[in-house]
Amino acid sequence: MCISVLISKSFRLLFELYSGVAERAIKDQRTGLFNHGYFEEELEKQLQQSKRDHSTFSLGMLDLDDFKKYNDTYGHLQGDLLLEFFGNLIKEYCEKDGFVVARYGGEEFTIILPGASADDAFTYINKLRKTVNDTYFDGVELFPHGCLSFSAGVVEYSKDIYDKNQLIDRADQALYYAKAQGKNNVHIYNDNSLLQRTIDIEQDLREIEQQLSIFLSKDVYTFQHSKRVYRYAVEMCDMLPLTDAEKKTLVLGALIHDIGKLEIPRDVLNKKGKLTTDEWEMVKKHVLWGKEIASTNDKFKELLPLIELHHERFDGTGYPRNLKGEEIPKLARILCILDSFDAMTTERPYQKTKTFEEAVVELRTHAGKQFDPQFIEPFISIIQNKQAEDFDESQKANQHAAG
Repeated sequence: MCISVLISKSFRLLFELYSGVAERAIKDQRTGLFNHGYFEEELEKQLQQSKRDHSTFSLGMLDLDDFKKYNDTYGHLQGDLLLEFFGNLIKEYCEKDGFVVARYGGEEFTIILPGASADDAFTYINKLRKTVNDTYFDGVELFPHGCLSFSAGVVEYSKDIYDKNQLIDRADQALYYAKAQGKNNVHIYNDNSLLQRTIDIEQDLREIEQQLSIFLSKDVYTFQHSKRVYRYAVEMCDMLPLTDAEKKTLVLGALIHDIGKLEIPRDVLNKKGKLTTDEWEMVKKHVLWGKEIASTNDKFKELLPLIELHHERFDGTGYPRNLKGEEIPKLARILCILDSFDAMTTERPYQKTKTFEEAVVELRTHAGKQFDPQFIEPFISIIQNKQAEDFDESQKANQHAAG
């Protein structure tokens, strides 16, 4: 009996020790909230669940306004006390509703709101903001609003979001916009969020052109292909009801979509015969390598889905993620058409070139399979108009020569 009691006590102590270690592994020691790692795991779980059952949820990203000013004035110890106070405040507010609250890093916090639309999340977080404004903490008089405050960005899950990083980026953009409007407010992600943060398209084009110039020394075909797809994208922007932000993303994405091919050896890129299985697998990786290259520049975050997903197919048989239908972001579905048409109609080392007419037939044949059918006819209109213009120019040149 004594041995049984000792074993039982030992197991209990081990369990308590394990539970303590497990608890520390998922909790932020300063605020007692869940930590960054746990938040990312929960966000991924929520994202996958919403994809499976077509439910919605929203993500809120909060930033304590002017925290650096408070820290510099009162010292880091008092600053840590403020973070702990703020963390407890939002934890108490949110946990009763079953929402996951985490410290994202520094003075940034996140809230995952299952079942909440963007409007629901806005209302909820805005009430939290007012509660925080009305809660006193030592020294908050120095803040511009004379009270404790935060700015927040809200984003709702939608079918075109394929990974958690997109949600985080959009929430961060909305947060940036909220701060730019004078702080102490909540903003829902939309095109204004993106436009507020981006720089003039001409400057971005110049930066991407410099990146593409590297192709000239390694792969002239890819350089020329990117320029042609870019021109198709510009023309598609005039045909489709896209927002200004979408137009900018499509045009820039078209120009840089194959940047990952810089990582492919020259002899594979320029091989005249059919690619081996291993070589083809290497070529397919260019979408992932391109994403890695472009992700080094924060300004091009919105281009990452186009770079990574322009070889996804509407029927779900593409790569690298086997996404299907509207799971593929709209602009990536459009780019797939432009990219494929140019690939079909341009001389390539390992593929027979199709005429414009043959490529148009191919587009229509694969509508609903490889391509989103809603964008096929608008693009074909562009091609047909282009052919008509080229024919008119040819006729004029012949008449001039005959004259």
